[in-house]
Amino acid sequence: MLLPVSQVSSLVNALNLTWVDKVYLNEIPNEYLDNTDSTVMLLQETDSSPAYLANSTFKGLSMGVEIQIFYKVDLEDDFNPLEAEIALMKSFKAAGWLIVSSQHHTTDPDTNQITKTIYVTKNEMI
Repeated sequence: MLLPVSQVSSLVNALNLTWVDKVYLNEIPNEYLDNTDSTVMLLQETDSSPAYLANSTFKGLSMGVEIQIFYKVDLEDDFNPLEAEIALMKSFKAAGWLIVSSQHHTTDPDTNQITKTIYVTKNEMI
């Protein structure tokens, strides 16, 4: 079984999202922290705990991932972040992930980038 962030990364890569330039797992490398010319997605694990408890043991894992999106500063005029996020969340739902939370958009005070955070979870048998 792949780590939760690896599972989400595989799904995102399979979607061929034209608006995402790069997907990072666990951290954004220091040399790219100030890059505002690309839209990047940061995936971090939020949960990996036992699930499907029975007979004094567990038969699955509850997996959670935080998806942070940092939009490039100069978005195309015809790009609608909300529509892109809705399509992304529908793709996660279709793949068996539950959308736990979709946080409001914020503006990063250092880079002026619009950011979005989505939390997803999934129970999987082992």
